[in-house]
Amino acid sequence: MTVAQKVRHGISGLPALRQAPNFLALLIVVTVPLLFGAVHPIVQGTYVAVILLGLGGWLLYTLPSPAAEGLSWRRLAVPIVLMLYAALQSLPLPLGLIALLSPARAERVAAVNDLAGAGLTLAPLGDNGIIGLQTAIFLLALMVLFLALTALLRRDQRFPVLLLYGIAAVGLAEGLYGLLQVMNPGIGMLWLGVNGPEAHGTIIYRNQYAALLNICWPLAIAGALLHLTPSAGRSAAAPPGITALPQRLARSLSRLQPQVPVLLCAAGVMILAVLFSLSRGGILAMLTVSVLLNVLLPLSGRTRVVATLAIVAFVGVYGSMLGMDGIVARFGTIGDSGATRLHIYQASLPLLFDHWLTGIGVDAYKLLSGVYLKGFPENVLFDRVHNEYLETAIELGLPMAALFVGWLIAGVWSIGRRLRAPVAADAAAEKARIVGTAAFCALLGFLVHGLVDFGWRLPANAVYAVTLLALISWAVAELHNGGRRRDEQKTAAVEG
Repeated sequence: MTVAQKVRHGISGLPALRQAPNFLALLIVVTVPLLFGAVHPIVQGTYVAVILLGLGGWLLYTLPSPAAEGLSWRRLAVPIVLMLYAALQSLPLPLGLIALLSPARAERVAAVNDLAGAGLTLAPLGDNGIIGLQTAIFLLALMVLFLALTALLRRDQRFPVLLLYGIAAVGLAEGLYGLLQVMNPGIGMLWLGVNGPEAHGTIIYRNQYAALLNICWPLAIAGALLHLTPSAGRSAAAPPGITALPQRLARSLSRLQPQVPVLLCAAGVMILAVLFSLSRGGILAMLTVSVLLNVLLPLSGRTRVVATLAIVAFVGVYGSMLGMDGIVARFGTIGDSGATRLHIYQASLPLLFDHWLTGIGVDAYKLLSGVYLKGFPENVLFDRVHNEYLETAIELGLPMAALFVGWLIAGVWSIGRRLRAPVAADAAAEKARIVGTAAFCALLGFLVHGLVDFGWRLPANAVYAVTLLALISWAVAELHNGGRRRDEQKTAAVEG
């Protein structure tokens, strides 16, 4: 027996150590939004180290075979290419090669040599080189987190529900904190103040806060749906002795598990907090997710109507108590804001045209926007494009951006097709379809929100998006197993 096999055998014999990866993964997901979404480099670096050393070490030393766990780095080929390219942008290269790949970047380096007498002979492709290397390491940590969550979800059937509960608890805490800020702006966010009665939670930018909650509340609804009894979840015919509507309602309520109203109320609190964040992109993304959930979730018409009316009534009653005037006024200025966003997009296009092949480097837009953006106040710095797709193209270049967007489109199409595929109607498949569909809708809302805001840039949101991908991967695998179980049952019936 090798040393590695002895280590694995020793760990497998200790129940506490077997549960350690589950606890560590939950700890990461639950705590990563707390300190401003891990936006500070020290906090982000701490989480990266925990993921790489903790979960990465567990993957290396305890998994007998990654293929046996359904893990494959080939599925992450595009993220790996993007990670390597972000690292490449931070490496010093000869100026001759820089001039060949990115003439505009070479001109800026030459200007530095002329004006400052720097005498540079090497320079990175990206204008913010060190951030490219930091981003590459962060992407590696996200991929390790995805692989670890995927393995944990497939090993322990209780872990998906625990993950749903953890994310719902985070969303509820952030939602309540945000609503408290609306009622009393003096509360602030941790040790920072809040300008005006807006919901921020522990996140500095309200757009990123709304993006986080739009990930959390669909999973809270999925958790509630998992606890619906068949009589409450399907529009079956009532027993002969129960014909009156009040009696049927009383019978359904008596069978209702307490987790259902608690999780639905939590979702209502989060939706309220999205509204009072005054993030127009977040509100529109929330409406998009709501429509997708109503269309794609495998529920009866009665369940859809009851759940929708319950949440709408909750939001309407408590929203009217807090006052909807600010939300209405916020959407009243959407025309002016939309025109400003379009102006930013158009003014940013020269950045893309000058660096279409290699990009300007990760997080370098704020360094060059003051030079390229024309017609804006000189005392205002635009550090983001407010469009994740356009900013990605500017930072990484058109070839890498096209590869990334193509990967997203292909993934969305493949996942949607697999989640809608018919499988055996057993409990495991039904649970997987509900969780996978809710995570898929939340992820689509996250991608839609990226068209008008920069929610992807928050490390906590990136961690939660990866968690959604892991849940979707688990759900697709469970549905595939459900189809295999159905084929086995057919074969057994024929042979019998």
